[in-house]
Amino acid sequence: MGIQQKFAINVCILIYLTIFSSESTPLDDYVHAEDPHFGWTLINTYDEIDYKLYILNFTSQKWLDENYSSRSIWWHYLCITVPKKLTRPDTAFLFIDGGSNNDSIPQPQDLFVAATAMIAVGIGSVTADLQDVPNGPIRFTDDPANRSRIEDATLAWTWRSFIKDSSNIYAPLNLPMTKAAYRAMDAVQQFTEQYNITTPKKFAVAGASKRGWATWLTAAVDTERVVAAIPIVMDILNFQANLHHMYRSLIGWTFIFEEYYAANITLNVDNVNMTKLSAIIDPLNYIDRFSKTKILQIQSTGDEFFLPDNEAAFWKDLQIATGGSFLRRMLNADHSCVGHIISLFFSMRSFYISVYDNRPLPKLQWMKSSNNTHGYIRATVDFSVGPKPISALGYRAQTLDNKRRDFRFFIGNPNDPTKPMANPVFWSTTNLVIEEETTTTIVYSLTIENPKSGWEGFLIQVNFPGLDGTVLELTTETQIIPDTYPTGDCHGEQCLGTLV
Repeated sequence: MGIQQKFAINVCILIYLTIFSSESTPLDDYVHAEDPHFGWTLINTYDEIDYKLYILNFTSQKWLDENYSSRSIWWHYLCITVPKKLTRPDTAFLFIDGGSNNDSIPQPQDLFVAATAMIAVGIGSVTADLQDVPNGPIRFTDDPANRSRIEDATLAWTWRSFIKDSSNIYAPLNLPMTKAAYRAMDAVQQFTEQYNITTPKKFAVAGASKRGWATWLTAAVDTERVVAAIPIVMDILNFQANLHHMYRSLIGWTFIFEEYYAANITLNVDNVNMTKLSAIIDPLNYIDRFSKTKILQIQSTGDEFFLPDNEAAFWKDLQIATGGSFLRRMLNADHSCVGHIISLFFSMRSFYISVYDNRPLPKLQWMKSSNNTHGYIRATVDFSVGPKPISALGYRAQTLDNKRRDFRFFIGNPNDPTKPMANPVFWSTTNLVIEEETTTTIVYSLTIENPKSGWEGFLIQVNFPGLDGTVLELTTETQIIPDTYPTGDCHGEQCLGTLV
């Protein structure tokens, strides 16, 4: 099936989903159901120079029961920072974080506790670091290995449970993860009211990877409170289509999918129950709910989970639904964003301030094209309705061989594909052309010749001045040339594939 034909099918799917996306789904029903287990207790307070930090033991829900898993009661540490100069009190920033329920009580110097405190002081708003999403370690009663599971091992097993029996509609881990964030907003509001702190009415929500997925879904289930969403390294909207995109690009499945491979998720990519699962957890299914939500999607060029051009399967539709969302692809970063955490939090800070102050956000639009000789990106900034750019840069990178359309920083070791090895695909700057400049617009373009072998990726980054001395870095989608795949698509059980 050709790329254009597949996109046409995706559009038809989108139309179908949009018709039904305003109706209640199992995700809505689960998240909004009353739960008497909800509650919180203040366990520690730190009085720092610029802020107070409150550590809460927070119970978000009961997820199914003990017949399903060893951890039906979900509890978390919720770390709330209140700056001593509360200049933007009406909205709070919620960061959905990971961790283990075996971890010790958080301290002010912990990475994401400190990072959210930095944002609180920098923006003058309440912030909260919600830890232990998902809860774990966890064991499942029907797991013959009786494994103690965390993170992907947990998520994969719950997907497997649903694919085996789709009547268990609350089994997918995405549901309790989303409810944890939803109830955390309740806890923040209750806490601030009880402690005579101005209670935020709205929230900006952010999270990375699986927590990025929960960010999308939290915005979908609470369109009143969530005014901004910042999903990080999670762009697999149009879920099944992008899984097929991965298979065709890598001739298999990225090594980091080991748990999903072991749980036969790849074997069941085309299973009817996988389609039912997607209808519940794919953010694309809720796209019309994002019409009032400001979305900044932050990705990385070398992500070992997701491909740098996943946006091709959904970005135009997201733009139509939202009236304009925003993308930043961090250069030379992998899925963990190691070395880029501070930059990432500065981007979130800048975006949050602009949304809170209701300032015009950048109006950056682009188009991509390619043929049998070259690829092209044309990016237009209209600063009659938003800020004028400070600067713009082009970036490009080439795959290391012609075997796979592969821009990951790490790949599976051929001798043991469950073990990573370096794949140093580095992105370097390249010259842009200013095609046009007026008193209100500027047009940048980047033209790259098709490589003699392998594939080349390129994008345009535009930097904008933010408020309070911040800078907001935005990028276009990634264009990959030539617009070909190293293999055909898989179908049905052929999709089991291999790890690479």
